[in-house]
Amino acid sequence: MTAAPSRAAPGRPREFDLDDAVRDALEVFRQRGYHGASMVDLIEGTRLSRGSLYKAFPDKRALFFAAFDLYAREALERLHEKLRQGNAREGIRTALLHYAHISAQACGQKGCLISTATGELLPDDDEAKRKVEAYCASVVALLADAVARGQAEGVIDRVHDARTLARYLQTLIQGLRFVAKTGAGEGELRDVVAAAMLAVARAP
Repeated sequence: MTAAPSRAAPGRPREFDLDDAVRDALEVFRQRGYHGASMVDLIEGTRLSRGSLYKAFPDKRALFFAAFDLYAREALERLHEKLRQGNAREGIRTALLHYAHISAQACGQKGCLISTATGELLPDDDEAKRKVEAYCASVVALLADAVARGQAEGVIDRVHDARTLARYLQTLIQGLRFVAKTGAGEGELRDVVAAAMLAVARAP
């Protein structure tokens, strides 16, 4: 997606890629949160002039939701990719270990835009609520599909309700990021994943 601003800012050519600007803004929001990110921060982070930024996005809110959509889309694509590795139980384990890893890394200390929208905009912002609910529903749907596949493959006990187990796994994923922020290391998070995988098991 390309826009042609009337005035170039330092670091950006006259023809700039709007998706690149959104990605840069995403990093600003991850570092500072929604309320903490000023328009000056976003102008500096995207390397656009004020006029160029406002031409593409009428306000900070519109830019935040564009960044949210990008973040959510890529997060869902990564989850889908991890879940397809090996049989369904192996895919779930791979996905959980991925979240344990990124939560424990320095980049994991950056804000999650889903958490930012939930913590700073909900429950009063209806648009944010719809976006967060849609994202969470997509995560649960991907996990439920993986559980159902595992049950069909015989690697996950059929006694489990697929959607309930998926909701449990989604809650665990969000919890990994939270406990990492309180100081838990990757080894501890991997231990949590190992414990959780006992619930995603075949009947003895």
